[in-house]
Amino acid sequence: MNKFEELFDDILYKAKNVADAAGKKTGEVVGISKLKYQVKQTQWDIEKAYAKLGAFVYESKKSDEDFTDLIELAVNEIELLNSKLDDLEQEILACKRVVKCSGCGKENELTSSFCSRCGGSLEDEKKEAEAAEEAAEMVEEAVEAAEKAADAEKEE
Repeated sequence: MNKFEELFDDILYKAKNVADAAGKKTGEVVGISKLKYQVKQTQWDIEKAYAKLGAFVYESKKSDEDFTDLIELAVNEIELLNSKLDDLEQEILACKRVVKCSGCGKENELTSSFCSRCGGSLEDEKKEAEAAEEAAEMVEEAVEAAEKAADAEKEE
């Protein structure tokens, strides 16, 4: 192999690595965008649930009927949606590979032990972030396996 072929192979190898990195980063951005859309949708659902709760309370006061069961259902729905919202926000942080300080809300790198804004410890948040990242990786692997299975089924 002459020098030109070695140089060409080296350039191709580096170009492939750059393309792979760009593709991975694009996938991360798309994933974060999808999660942000789900956050907005969940926030909208929470607003609707609060409106529904308000309507039940209003009707209960206005008509002297007992709407306790409906009010309880609406409260539970809001709690579930808030939990879903927290999970989505944790997934976004995991995708961005950052941890949010519980004291001041500043996003810090996963390698940080203390918040760069307030100096608070990030150890508990790092544990949560690691658990969320592991869950995100498992979901990603499941999606890839499902896509491969779908492709194999199409070929048959």
